Amino acid sequence: MKSRSRKIWEQPWGYAEGFIVAAGILLTGLMLQLTVGNIEPALFASPVNVIMGASLTAGLIAVYFLLPQNKAIKWLSGVYAAVPAIVVLLLLCMILGLTPQLPLSTGRMQASDNLFSRLGWAQMTTSWSFILLCFYILIILELTLLRRTRKKQSWRDIGFYLNHLGLFVALLAGLSGSADLKRFTMSVQEGQVEWRGTGQSGETIELPVAIQLDTFRIEEYPPRLVVVENMTGKILPAAHPESYHFVEIGKTARLADVSLEIMDYLPHAAILRDSTFVNVVPMMMEGAGTAIKVKAAKPGMEQPVEGWVSSGSYLFPHSTLPVDEFTSIVMPPQEVKKYKSFVTLYSEKGTNLQAVIEVNKPLTVEEWMIYQYSYDNSKGKHSDVSIFELVRDPWLKVVYTGIFMLLAGALFLFIAGPKKRTA
Repeated sequence: MKSRSRKIWEQPWGYAEGFIVAAGILLTGLMLQLTVGNIEPALFASPVNVIMGASLTAGLIAVYFLLPQNKAIKWLSGVYAAVPAIVVLLLLCMILGLTPQLPLSTGRMQASDNLFSRLGWAQMTTSWSFILLCFYILIILELTLLRRTRKKQSWRDIGFYLNHLGLFVALLAGLSGSADLKRFTMSVQEGQVEWRGTGQSGETIELPVAIQLDTFRIEEYPPRLVVVENMTGKILPAAHPESYHFVEIGKTARLADVSLEIMDYLPHAAILRDSTFVNVVPMMMEGAGTAIKVKAAKPGMEQPVEGWVSSGSYLFPHSTLPVDEFTSIVMPPQEVKKYKSFVTLYSEKGTNLQAVIEVNKPLTVEEWMIYQYSYDNSKGKHSDVSIFELVRDPWLKVVYTGIFMLLAGALFLFIAGPKKRTA
């Protein structure tokens, strides 16, 4: 007797129905996206997100225990629903990784009018498709956990609960907490105290944290020299641009068929020039630039040329050395190696703390993470203004708790090993 093939939506449901449901949620999100645009996180700020999260959790518990034998509930708590949902969400994550993302503060009218923006993929984490699929996975996770509680318990189930509950906590806290995330920038001048921050929408708000900038320091890489084409300003050779990094006086180098000899070096110099002459003098002062005296020669030249080359500063002009009518020696602006701020922090709760804030080395003060964000680029290494980014994410500890539960679950499963089968 031949077995009859199962039709779509005929019980028991399998992977086909799982992909149909996941694709349906994706299409529903795309339709909402085209109709109303991205989700506005501020609408779901506390206590709305807390109420929604608690309602979702409690509602699923009630539904599961009121309808324990419901076939749809059983299917949602199984692998046939979970795998397709994860596959579709991973597809969106791949698009997120390959698509340039716009800041969340970018409004719908400011975004580019292209397919990716209209579908919400340029701001993926607030798009309807992404959020709906995440909540769908949350439903699957909770129902899976509830289903496991009805089975005979074993010490080996600890890893299962840690993994699934950890993912549920991290995902729910991440989605809910995005509405309560606060991000501000604060510009502080040396010797001044600032407590006002600028939000992502441009509003100025008084914060419970104040920063006094004691000192701001910038370290730069050694200056470098390049040969450029006078007509275009392009670095030569055009196919493989070359540069020379300063080491010490007396060194020689060859760039684009131009022989260089370093005659002198002034790390702090004033560049004074008129239409005819350039005069460079050592000067320890605000706005001083870096200058290198160079002797340059090119095949076919009767005698070498000699002069000062400088990238200048916000106070003094740059200086170049023409080699011939076609090429010149130029010092590009020095590249920043690192910069840091020596600060004193105050808070409404009485915190008084001296610290150093660097790039990739933020400072945590109470509920705030303070990052070294930028400085006054127009002044370069002479900047007396430091710009900080202050971030408050009250849900971050909950997210970390979920992540640590995941790691603990993975470690437990690794130590426990697979269940041994009895003969």
